[in-house]
Amino acid sequence: MSVSAIFGTGITAVAPPLAIGFRRKSMGSGGGATAIECSSRPQKKATKHHMKSRPKKTQPWDVKRKPTVYSPLPPLPPDYTLLSGESSAAEAAARESPLSSAAS
Repeated sequence: MSVSAIFGTGITAVAPPLAIGFRRKSMGSGGGATAIECSSRPQKKATKHHMKSRPKKTQPWDVKRKPTVYSPLPPLPPDYTLLSGESSAAEAAARESPLSSAAS
């Protein structure tokens, strides 16, 4: 025995929750009924799009080409210089004097 035979009417199915790649489309202005519609042209996400649309190396000389090798950079200067008690006051005065003479 079918459900429609018991109740005498057809049963309406409720739309399942949204899934990835689907969107709900409202039927009419009332917004009561909804239908799920698949995207006909799904878009690629950013990284996948860049990997697909990047320029490909097709020439043999270009495929075998290695990255450029640069000489190593010189070591960076130290961020902090440690100063001891007496010499720090003299060095600080020596550093301030060129600044004060340049300002005036």
